[in-house]
Amino acid sequence: MSQESGVATTRKWAIVAAGVGLVYVLVRNRQSLLGPLRRVWHYGSPLPQRHIEVLNSVQETTTQWVLNELKNHCQTFKVLGFDCEWITVGGSRRPVALLQLSSHRGLCALFRLCHMKQIPKGLRELLEDDAVIKVGVAPQEDAMKLSHDYGVGVASTLDLRFLCVMAGHKPGGLGKLSQTHLNYTLDKNWRLACSNWEAKELEPKQLNYAANDALVAVAIYQKLARDLEPKYFWQRRSLNDDSLRNKFEPFLDVDFTKGFSLSLTGSGATRSKSCGPSKSKKWLPKKQPFRQMGTRSKDFYDNCLLQAPDGELLCTIDRRKASWYLNQNLGTQISEEPFTVRLNFEPAGRAVGDVGRYYQTPKENQCVVCGDRDAYIRKNVVPREYRKHFPMVMKSHTSHDVLLLCPTCHQLSNISDLRVRTKLAVQCEAPFKYGDGSVKFRDDPELKRVQSAGKALLYHGTKIPAAKVADMQRTLLEFYSDQTEVTEQLLRQAASVEYRVENADYCQHGERVVQQYRDKFGGLVELERLWREHFLHAMQPRFLPELWNVNHNADRLEVRASEGRVDEADLLVAGLDAKVKVI
Repeated sequence: MSQESGVATTRKWAIVAAGVGLVYVLVRNRQSLLGPLRRVWHYGSPLPQRHIEVLNSVQETTTQWVLNELKNHCQTFKVLGFDCEWITVGGSRRPVALLQLSSHRGLCALFRLCHMKQIPKGLRELLEDDAVIKVGVAPQEDAMKLSHDYGVGVASTLDLRFLCVMAGHKPGGLGKLSQTHLNYTLDKNWRLACSNWEAKELEPKQLNYAANDALVAVAIYQKLARDLEPKYFWQRRSLNDDSLRNKFEPFLDVDFTKGFSLSLTGSGATRSKSCGPSKSKKWLPKKQPFRQMGTRSKDFYDNCLLQAPDGELLCTIDRRKASWYLNQNLGTQISEEPFTVRLNFEPAGRAVGDVGRYYQTPKENQCVVCGDRDAYIRKNVVPREYRKHFPMVMKSHTSHDVLLLCPTCHQLSNISDLRVRTKLAVQCEAPFKYGDGSVKFRDDPELKRVQSAGKALLYHGTKIPAAKVADMQRTLLEFYSDQTEVTEQLLRQAASVEYRVENADYCQHGERVVQQYRDKFGGLVELERLWREHFLHAMQPRFLPELWNVNHNADRLEVRASEGRVDEADLLVAGLDAKVKVI
């Protein structure tokens, strides 16, 4: 080979290597390099080919045409932007005046319900179609208003903030989400938001404001959905809304804010249509009603081995428990790696079948959903508020239902649990937060007025207008009917009145649910199965421990029953078949 040929070959391979390196750099840094360009391509104008239809009457031919178009659009992409507008008069909310629905193709229908006075049949069918997801920020609030005002149910609402959390973004209001994810600024002037939505004719600014809220909701959904299904920039396949629905289903019709603190930086506040200039303030998350669990960065599973006296493996345990057997002279250390303890006494039972093998199998220190190993929190698949009311035989050996989740997955799992709690509250007549029977004590309005009047007159009587003083004194004398005048002694007696009284309808949610499943719904193994199946469906874990299954406790109790180590009464509470005989 000549020198020139060798140089040419070297140059050729150098060019190839440089090209491969350039492609590698582009692929590796595609997000940072293509992010700004992608925003120009897709989000420079997030509302292309916008088509707004204002519908004032049920009888209009346009109304039926628009409904047919929306339904046709939902055949290919089953998502609609959803929003409502109303006015407040004298501090009281009027019925919903305007309903906005928009499709991914840019069609936005503005239904002026204040003129229609009813929900058209086709619109009712679309709202009640649970196959079509209605997206927005706090859509459940609008759905409740429509239900209250017009008797229509809105099925499959999805708060966009759930998608933010799932995709690792900060949740926020619609304006913030639009700016962050679409680079598009919504007009959120409070005067426009609180304008007269019942006017005979809506102004162009009102139409633009109302339509954009619904259209932007669909665009944000599409962007966040793509974040959840990342693709290389050369891939052009469209979103698969059926596969996405499987991810979102646990969060459908769930209020983002009620009962949970997501502990995220940034705003997660529910949208507010307060009529007045907005003031900058930090969102204060609601107090979390459940025990806050700390994040662990060190290993949770030590996978030490516990053996029977003859050397048969019983189970894996943590180092602390293994050391306890040694300190109590109940066992002898056999080896250091793996740390193994052999018992000095015969255990009550040994490993049998898949139940026994589950406890023998080492467990991985990772999130069972995504596989993350950096930090994790223990997740009680069957929540403790129910488990603590189980019989003792079903409260022991519950490690099967304690799984490790990373903070993000733990957060999402807790939110998805709200849907099951809500269903159980209805099924078992056991309100868990907002029902009449959810509080042990309630405020008696009359007693509260008496105490308030007594304190006000006792400590601030000289500063209160005479008319108000007379009104308060009248309240006290009506309550203390045996008194003819208001004395200091009477004021002190009134000021010390206890207005919190015991609620006769109170029930503890977890206890009531356990009681109902024990007596009416097939036993406690059915309640366990319900929660485990929900966890599998909602979180779709890919790294569950080997042999983990939804019928684990039922199988374990049957093994114990065959060995004569469980009472028949406990089997009945569990709901196991009477054919299981206690020896």
